Amino acid sequence: MATIIPFVAKDSFVGQKQEVKAKKVVWVKVGEGKVEALDDHEVKIAGKISILGYSGDLNIHLTLSDKDTEAITGPGTLQLNKYLDENAKYEVKGHELIVYAVLGDKEQNIAISPCNNGTQTECRLFGHVNETVHLDPAS
Repeated sequence: MATIIPFVAKDSFVGQKQEVKAKKVVWVKVGEGKVEALDDHEVKIAGKISILGYSGDLNIHLTLSDKDTEAITGPGTLQLNKYLDENAKYEVKGHELIVYAVLGDKEQNIAISPCNNGTQTECRLFGHVNETVHLDPAS
């Protein structure tokens, strides 16, 4: 089903703080953010991150443009900081929601899924940048 909620950590909500963690030998905090929007067809997170030689803003905004809860593929938008693809495509594939986008002139895709028994959201970037981070609700 093409809604965002099943692909993020259970009990996520607008205003919730998130720690961004990456695996170095163990999972370590590399940033933090806050959920600014979350519903069936939109998620937006804003914060700061320091990873892969980048240190600065983290702004992610994903929308499923067709708002079709029965679709398994469709149009969407993906924004990562200043880069925006209004012609992105999404696909539900198993336990992941995958968004295929071109940001700037680079192919950059993201797969999101719940992990650690649904307590965190895994964000797997692949394409131009390959990295997996977990969004862990902060206490």
